[in-house]
Amino acid sequence: MKIVKNTVVALAITSTMFAGSVFASDSGIKEFEPRTSISTDKKWTIQFNFSLNKETINSDNIIVTDIKGNKIKAYIAPGENDKSVVVTPKTEGYVPAQAYYLNLSTGVQSAGGKKLVQPVRMKFTIADRYLDTSNYENLPKITDLKMQYEPMLPNQKQIFYINSSAGSQTQYRIYVSKYTYKTDSYGAYEEITNGYTYANDGKITSNKFFDAGENGEKYKVLIYVKRPNVKGAQLDDNTDFDNYYIDYFRCVKSISDKGVTKVNYDKGLQEVLNSQIKPGVSVTDEGPSSWVGASNNQIKYYLNPNNFMDESGKYMFLKLNYIDDSITEQDLNNILKGRGTLENTGKAFIQAGKDNNVNPVYLVAHAIHETASGTSKLASGIEVDGAEGKKKVYNMFGIKAIDSDPEKYGSEYAYSQKWFTPEAAIIGGAKFIAEKYVNNPKEKRDTLYKMKWNPFAPGSYQYATDIGWAYKQVQNIKTLLAQCKNPTLVFEVPVYKK
Repeated sequence: MKIVKNTVVALAITSTMFAGSVFASDSGIKEFEPRTSISTDKKWTIQFNFSLNKETINSDNIIVTDIKGNKIKAYIAPGENDKSVVVTPKTEGYVPAQAYYLNLSTGVQSAGGKKLVQPVRMKFTIADRYLDTSNYENLPKITDLKMQYEPMLPNQKQIFYINSSAGSQTQYRIYVSKYTYKTDSYGAYEEITNGYTYANDGKITSNKFFDAGENGEKYKVLIYVKRPNVKGAQLDDNTDFDNYYIDYFRCVKSISDKGVTKVNYDKGLQEVLNSQIKPGVSVTDEGPSSWVGASNNQIKYYLNPNNFMDESGKYMFLKLNYIDDSITEQDLNNILKGRGTLENTGKAFIQAGKDNNVNPVYLVAHAIHETASGTSKLASGIEVDGAEGKKKVYNMFGIKAIDSDPEKYGSEYAYSQKWFTPEAAIIGGAKFIAEKYVNNPKEKRDTLYKMKWNPFAPGSYQYATDIGWAYKQVQNIKTLLAQCKNPTLVFEVPVYKK
C-alpha cells in the first residue's frame, strides 16, 4: 500500500497573490492544476512562502467541497511552521471515484494582514477503490486484526486480537456502526471501549453486546490507534488519533448446521482473497459510492463462509441442483400468480429443472428478477423478423441481453434459439444457465456462493463482480421456498484450508 505522505500542494501561494498584485480570472477564482488517483485518506499540506495569520486558518476560509459545491467535512490546522496549513479528511476518507475541490477564500491573510486577491482552488479526484486503513507515515498503525467470533451471537462480546507496527507501545479506541440494507447506510458510531486502552495480551474485549435482528446484522468496526500518553496527530469528531483501521463482522441469532454438508478446499481464505482484490474483479456500491473497487476487508466479509452460517445466511450455500420432486408444479404456480407472462408456467419450470438438473425455485427466482416479475419487454414478447419470418420471441433470463441494447440483443438471441413461447424461453434459458454455471463440466457453480466467488478458480469467470451479489439473492430465494409445501433443502459450505 502506498504511503500517504504529508504532501505539499503545489499551489505556489506567494506574496504576489496578495492584495495589489494579481488580477482575478474570468471566473474570479484562481485554478490550479487538478490531481487524479488521490488516496481516500489524503492529507494535504498547503505551503506558503510567507508567515500566516493563524486566526484566519480555519474551516470558514479553507474548505473542501464536492463537485456540486457542497461542503465536505475536513479538519483544518496550522502546519509544522507558520507558513503552512494542513487539511485532513474526515475519518474513513473521501468517497472513491468522486471529485472534490480544495478551496482557499480571500479570508486567508498573511501575518501582516494582507488578504488573497482572489479565491484559489484545486480539483482532485479520488482513486476508485476503498481502503481499510489510513497510512500516515512514521506513526503507529494496525498491521493485523483478527476477531474471535465469525459470526458472533447476541450473548457474546467480540474479542479483537490486534498487532501494531509499534508493538505493545500502542493504544486503541474502538467504535462500531450498524449497517442497514434497506437504506444502504451505516448508523452513528458507538464506542465499545472506555477511551484509549492497551491490547492486554494482544487483545481487547468489547464492553457491549450486539443486536442480531431477524436475519443477522452487519457491523463496521473503526479502530483508532495512537502513541501512548500523547495527543494523536489527527483529530475527528470521536477522538484524536494517529491512524485508523476498518473491518466488519456479523451478528446472528444462532448458528444453523441443518442440512449442511461441508466440503474442504485446497486453497486458504487469504489465497482466494488475493485473487479477488485485483482491479475490476470485486466491486461494491455500499454506502455513498457508485460501483467502485471494494477494499480487502469489504471483500473478506462476504467471502468468508463462516459469517453466514445462520438460518438466513446459509441460503448462499443452497444447492441449486434438482434434488427431488418435493417442489411441485402447484407450488410454482402459486408463486407465479399475477407475475405477467410467467403466470401458470410452473410446469415449464419443473421440466426445465429436471431436464437440466437445476433447482426449479432458483430458476423461478432468477426469472422473476430478470423480467421484473414477468412484465419486461423481453418477457412480454418482442417481434423479430428473421429467416423464419416475423416471430414474437421471449427471453426470461436476460440471456445475451447486452447492456448497450438489451432488448435488441436479447430478442435476437431468443430468435436464434427459437424461443417463440414463454415456455420455450424458460426451458432453453435453463439449459444455458446449467451449462455455463450450475453444471459447468469444468467448474460447477451449483450454489449462489460458487456463482459469485468461483472458489475453483477465484477471480475468474464469476457471475457477478458485486461482492454482495450472493447475499442479496438470499432473501428472495428463501421467501419463495417458504411458499413451497415441503421442499428438500441441501446446503454445501466450503471450508478453506487453514
